[in-house]
Amino acid sequence: MNNKNEEYSLIITETIRELDNIMSTTPAQIVKNMIKKAMGRSVMEKDPFFWPTGMLMLGLVETYENSEDAGQKERILVAIDSHIKRWRTEYGGEIGFVDDALTGYCMVKLYDLTGKADYLKIADTINTFILEAPTDFTGSILYNPGKNSRNIFSDGIGQTTMFMAAYLRMKLQHENELLTENMDSNTHYYNGSNVMSGISKLYRQFINYNYFCLDNKSFLLYHGYSLDMSDKLKKNFQNGKLIKPEECLSEIVCERKGILGWGRAFGWMMLGLSESALLEEYLKSKTGNVRKWSKYDIIPCYKEMCKIALGYQREDGGFSWQMQAVEGHIDMSATGMIAYSIEKGYKAGVFGDDPEFENLVRTCLHKVKDCIYAHTENGIVGDALSSCDDFAVHYQTYGNYPWGQGACLAALSIGN
Repeated sequence: MNNKNEEYSLIITETIRELDNIMSTTPAQIVKNMIKKAMGRSVMEKDPFFWPTGMLMLGLVETYENSEDAGQKERILVAIDSHIKRWRTEYGGEIGFVDDALTGYCMVKLYDLTGKADYLKIADTINTFILEAPTDFTGSILYNPGKNSRNIFSDGIGQTTMFMAAYLRMKLQHENELLTENMDSNTHYYNGSNVMSGISKLYRQFINYNYFCLDNKSFLLYHGYSLDMSDKLKKNFQNGKLIKPEECLSEIVCERKGILGWGRAFGWMMLGLSESALLEEYLKSKTGNVRKWSKYDIIPCYKEMCKIALGYQREDGGFSWQMQAVEGHIDMSATGMIAYSIEKGYKAGVFGDDPEFENLVRTCLHKVKDCIYAHTENGIVGDALSSCDDFAVHYQTYGNYPWGQGACLAALSIGN
């Protein structure tokens, strides 16, 4: 049996292998996809930057940042750069889904770590796509607007806020932005209004999700929701103007969708909240507060979500596919996503004002790492829940998937 250091190295090697092969489709998979389409079921998009790729990259980028092994770091960059080259040469370098934001986050991180302009160029392209992405009438980013859907998914909100927060913080730091409203736009990448616009859009995603997707009894999340207006609101609605739900909540009809407490939905939102909490800390360090952008505070919300997560941690250290089902099947993708998001705040000292809870977090993270290794064999992370076909459509198939492999590697690497 491998010790943990050997197993960790094998996990990295396996993650690189999976990234190298993620766009390959076997004849059997082609037939399977045709049958699924005929049945009206969803098929994983053949997008080189889609979220499974992003999750593998997330694990590798965190490994790169926290590794002192030059050879290992070089292998990671070779794998990622090869994938980027394939994205350009075989797929035209297109960005087509909000899910590409997770890969965008990795590009922001790589630019910060290496200074390589190509990573910034890709991040800029993804930023433009996200800023122009269609929203519902409250400003929430639609998940799949091409199908005339009004659905808001935790997947999309978590990924886009994670990217937006990292991108904004990177720009503010690299351009030495002063966060004032009267800056010279010829000197700075952002002018004041663009800074405020970007931050405002980021905060709006969380404000809306809190109103419409948070269960007020358990404080767990639904997978998503869609909104409609009352007849009165429709009559007074000016097309193109966003409505703040806090000003007319009784006139908005909300349909909450999916399973309450689905582990990966919780994980997606934790990814967005953790990175956005770091942005908020940065903004407060520069301005003293964030009230000029929002009355909503991300950091307290992030801490509360971490406390909720710890309350649902299983005895074996992991998290179940449905959070409340602590004796149900474990899901290593949710486990990795949640642990990584908590570790990020822990490393940044976000829990430092509450030593008792900080100790609980430390214990939680130790248990998670033991759990990950217990569900890994020869570098292959198992027991991840298969992809979700739609709201509340989970086939309870468990095994090795990119989202489990990448998320667990990220959780292990950030804690190294």
